[in-house]
Amino acid sequence: MRTRPLISAALLLVCELTPRSAYAHGNLKRSEPAAGAALAQLPRLLRLDFTEAPELAFTRVTLIGPGRDTIPLSGVRFSTESKRSIVADVQGTSQAGSYTVIWQMAGTDGHVLRGRFTFSVQSSAMGGAVADSAALPRGEAAGRLPAPGQDSLGAAHHGVALDPDERSFDASSRLYVAIRWAQFMGLVIVFGAIAFVTFVLGALKRMARPRAYTIAWTRTRVARGAQAAAALVGLSALLRLWAQSAAMHGDQALDPSLIGTMLGQTVWGWGWIVQLAGVIVACVGFTLARLDRPQGWRIAMVGAVILAFTPALSGHAISTPTLPTLAVLNDALHIAAAGGWLGSLFFVVTSGIPEALRLEESARGHAVADLINAFSPTALVFAGITVLSGVVSAWLHLGTLPALWQSQYGQRLLIKLAVLSVVAGTGAYNWLRVRPRLGTERGAARVRRSATVELAVGALVLLVTAVLVATPTATDMAAMNP
Repeated sequence: MRTRPLISAALLLVCELTPRSAYAHGNLKRSEPAAGAALAQLPRLLRLDFTEAPELAFTRVTLIGPGRDTIPLSGVRFSTESKRSIVADVQGTSQAGSYTVIWQMAGTDGHVLRGRFTFSVQSSAMGGAVADSAALPRGEAAGRLPAPGQDSLGAAHHGVALDPDERSFDASSRLYVAIRWAQFMGLVIVFGAIAFVTFVLGALKRMARPRAYTIAWTRTRVARGAQAAAALVGLSALLRLWAQSAAMHGDQALDPSLIGTMLGQTVWGWGWIVQLAGVIVACVGFTLARLDRPQGWRIAMVGAVILAFTPALSGHAISTPTLPTLAVLNDALHIAAAGGWLGSLFFVVTSGIPEALRLEESARGHAVADLINAFSPTALVFAGITVLSGVVSAWLHLGTLPALWQSQYGQRLLIKLAVLSVVAGTGAYNWLRVRPRLGTERGAARVRRSATVELAVGALVLLVTAVLVATPTATDMAAMNP
């Protein structure tokens, strides 16, 4: 099989689908003082209202004065009125001229958003006459900021640089997309191992064929591959930690105190810790399974269930404005079902068929036929769950049907559906055309080739999914532009 076109297609998808803009799920809705406001005196308080509640550990505000000096501010805190508003006291003296507010925030999913806006002071002031945010009218003086993509999105990392054209590393960066892609592939394979051993090999055992099909050895082979997949999830978790810290802290990405704050004080950090725990449990289980300890698979299943929930804690599900619990549960089900479908297919191709082909020549074709017949019901059930949970996810994140083709998220979701239809079409071809012709070694080779194509296209589906995680949903955009 020629893999170069598939690799090229994957690279093209990375280039074309990766978001170019830095905004993610929240946005600055209004500020006090407002963008472009002309004030008589320097305010004593800055207030920023966002479309979602920011994580304080991810939130930074810097005030730059007319001489490009940094004006001292107090620590950022939530407003007493709303968890979607943060305030900071302005301290020290300044002078007349233009002031720039540079801000950085991230919601519960950890996706970083940066922006800036300016206001001016007409005369020098010490402290200022504006004592609090109530001194500014919420209507005229606290008007909305420029739309996404304009001045409010041109900021660099807080206080480091003011170049609006600087491209900061964030969740939409291609390296970050690649890290998430590796994470998703590892998760799918981990779940695939559980599904393959439980349902496919379980069905083979119940067939009680007289052929010497070595199920025990296949289980050991699957455990070895699943252990490597769990290690891939662990490696991607470490890389995600670095990438998230780089997005938040720039050159200070490896500062232990900053990383500790990020892990201990944010939902993203808690999700990361849970994922690491899931990796450890899964690796222990698969290690025991490799030693043919029966409890190994049960322990691995516990680790896999833990891992199923972790992407939701750093993705769209946890930041869904309505029904977040449903979104998290549905996201976990979607990942588990995708693993039961594509992950178990991975082990059919890499473990089951190779083991069947080790048999004597007269038994090979029939052994592969038994394997595919045992796998097909599993694939149908898990594929159906994948589609249904995907529909629920689309309903939660699109909000309206027109958003499917009018929003950037919807358009990329359509691309995912198009690629997924190729996977489904290949699976249907295997079911209707290839499976009935099994029973010979030639048929076994044919099903292995077509299943490999199905897996390769499935990997592209996971790539598009890795991009979607960093794409603002239609409901996010509706909140940005009420």
